[in-house]
Amino acid sequence: MSAVAFQTPELYRRFKSLAVAASAALILGERIDELQPVADELHRDAAGTSCEEPAARLRQLVHGALSGEVSDAELDALRTSHRSLRREVWTTEPCEYVPCCAGTNHHR
Repeated sequence: MSAVAFQTPELYRRFKSLAVAASAALILGERIDELQPVADELHRDAAGTSCEEPAARLRQLVHGALSGEVSDAELDALRTSHRSLRREVWTTEPCEYVPCCAGTNHHR
């Protein structure tokens, strides 16, 4: 575990940023190798938190993409773990999508 204890909202922001960057790179056929150390760091920092599984799945996707091995099952597992993490984050943080009236619309 890292020397800094990261809070779930911060880990979620980092996860989401990396997920968007990895998705865009894969869709556009761009290089994804620069994301590998970022995925490794997020996975390490997320150990023991609710972000651990999504970070591990995203790391697996990034590493798999480097070798050309990304399956639909891996993508589905990543999406499922992300939805679970997002629901947890939204129990304590306002929804980042505007306008959604996060107080009344819980996205569950």
